[in-house]
Amino acid sequence: MSIGAGEAYPQPPPADTEPGALHSGGRGLLLVAALTDHWDCVPHPPGGKTVRAELHDTSS
Repeated sequence: MSIGAGEAYPQPPPADTEPGALHSGGRGLLLVAALTDHWDCVPHPPGGKTVRAELHDTSS
């Protein structure tokens, strides 16, 4: 399965950045990385990004 989602922030945060326990945001890409087989981030004009993710079916 392929999934794509866009948002207004132009750059993803650094890979080693973790949000503080009380922050209400900043976990999206951490969750995507933990739950998918592959993901990437591409520019989405005029000033955003699209995160693409792949999930592989391992049930068979």
